[in-house]
Amino acid sequence: MIECPCGSQTDYLACCGQYIENQEIPNTPERLMRSRYSAYSRANIDYIQKTMRGKPLEGFDATEAERWAKQVAWMGLHIVKSEMDPKNENIGYVEFIATYQVQGENQTIHELSQFQRHEGKWFYTDGTPLKTPSSSRKNKTSRNAPCPCGSQKKYKNCHGKK
Repeated sequence: MIECPCGSQTDYLACCGQYIENQEIPNTPERLMRSRYSAYSRANIDYIQKTMRGKPLEGFDATEAERWAKQVAWMGLHIVKSEMDPKNENIGYVEFIATYQVQGENQTIHELSQFQRHEGKWFYTDGTPLKTPSSSRKNKTSRNAPCPCGSQKKYKNCHGKK
């Protein structure tokens, strides 16, 4: 079993892989969010681009996105909340925190993402960055601290291996 990067603790092909490989269509904004995280962790920018509409596509540089995704070590995804717009069943929101490492430095993306359903398919349509303490400064994890990826291992035995 290859564990899905989204943190569901299930097999990749039974989870996000079914969407990324175009076998299924995510039926909720949260499932689309998780699959986009998994696609970024595998530098599958084609999937990222196919699941966007509107504003995020303006100026989107697939080559740059792929370069960036390949240099990042994705460590974990935490869904803070996922909710539908009470006035419009075709709009949903997912607040998430994604943890990653670049050149040995832990970083986070904390965002409230907006998704819209168009012709039966969900698309990422906007995102509002949110502040977290670790997103505003560089974060060095102590080697004996729990790994931020959520593996329950010490950092030195997981993403902190030298």
